[in-house]
Amino acid sequence: MSTADRWRFWPRLMLAAMRAQLAYPGAFSLTVLAMVVNDGVWLAFWWLYFSRFPVIHGWRLEDVAALWAIGATAIGVVQGFGGNLPRLSRLIMQGELDVYLSLPKPALPHLLLSRVNVASLGDVVFGPLVFVALLHPTLPRLGLFLLAVVLAALIFFAFLLLLHTLAFFLGRADVLADQVTISMVTFSTYPSPIFQGGLRILLFTLLPAGFIDTMPVSVLRSPNPGFIAEAAAFALLLNAIALFVWRVGLRRYESGNLFQARL
Repeated sequence: MSTADRWRFWPRLMLAAMRAQLAYPGAFSLTVLAMVVNDGVWLAFWWLYFSRFPVIHGWRLEDVAALWAIGATAIGVVQGFGGNLPRLSRLIMQGELDVYLSLPKPALPHLLLSRVNVASLGDVVFGPLVFVALLHPTLPRLGLFLLAVVLAALIFFAFLLLLHTLAFFLGRADVLADQVTISMVTFSTYPSPIFQGGLRILLFTLLPAGFIDTMPVSVLRSPNPGFIAEAAAFALLLNAIALFVWRVGLRRYESGNLFQARL
């Protein structure tokens, strides 16, 4: 399959996965709405907090709104349109990669894009709504917002891929992957300056939640070309490492001997 054919195939695959979910429009709409409301409740909590304490370590309500707008969109895109990523360790453990490895297409994008996580699409809806409502949208700020979302999504994707590919080497890694993912998402919704000491070091190393909140907010609040270039380099390096580990893991993969067909 040529590169051009692949680029035409991936959107069609994602559209087919979306159509499968839209077969039940009522359930689809309610699931998306429930996530939007859930995110809105958390943002309302921060609004109440900042109405009493206007500044936290230099962060204001607008900064937390940017954190939620960018973080929710980035995490929603990764887990929503790459719906199999949160399930990857289980697919590896159960030998269910056979279907994707047998096809004449790169296994990883086919695996990820063939399932849509509807709940995470609520995050994709919520983030832009917050940007429009609270972050003084202009065309330049829209560009910065989209750039910040891309950088945060790349970092989150690479981290999740690394986390789930531990299943190639450790076997039972699904519980660990789930717990660490929940921790990362939770910590990335709080202003990182409130964490100090060893916990702050952890948030910028083994659990890079700090990069998903501080870095994107900095891009939107005070854009600096040098900082943006460094953030992009870090995101690309982390993805290169994650893809390398994925390829190494595939060499260790043990087939589940599943005979299935998939278009």
